Amino acid sequence: MKKLTYLLFLLPFLILTACSSEAADSTSAIEDRAAEEFEAEISVPEFEDYPIVSAEIVSVPMASLKELHVNYASEKGALLSDEDIAKYEENADSEVIYGVYESESSFFNMVYDETEKFSGDGSHETETIDGVDVQYLEADSGGNAFLMAFFNAEAGSYTFEFALDEDLTREKAFEMIGTVIGDADM
Repeated sequence: MKKLTYLLFLLPFLILTACSSEAADSTSAIEDRAAEEFEAEISVPEFEDYPIVSAEIVSVPMASLKELHVNYASEKGALLSDEDIAKYEENADSEVIYGVYESESSFFNMVYDETEKFSGDGSHETETIDGVDVQYLEADSGGNAFLMAFFNAEAGSYTFEFALDEDLTREKAFEMIGTVIGDADM
């Protein structure tokens, strides 16, 4: 009876460990595949309130380059079937690394590629985070607020698009960008 009680006591901890290691494993798998593709260390953080719902390497034929796209949402729904993911990859000319999970909408996404970005028209403002200049632009479309930002790293650049609301504020967006900067190969 003591063994059964001991196992029942440990079961919740084993479940929690499995769930948290799934998130860590997914991040590691994304970073490992991205490092292989881009020959650089790329930061793909986990955010407690915004799980990753998909990560993929997308071919951009007109520019002859590839990009890593990571999408975050407020909730991770059901994983699409293998058949639906294969169709998605074909239509998007991409390789899915993680996901694709159903979600009502993407709250923000992060893109990494090997090009250096700059503000060509001077419409961007600058926020310095941990010594890194982050170029950003706030916009409103149909009553929805957005924040678009980018910064250059050692071997490429990170671009972000945030759908701002009362929970995902401008300040929170910059905090999340700071997390990437803290882990990025600068």
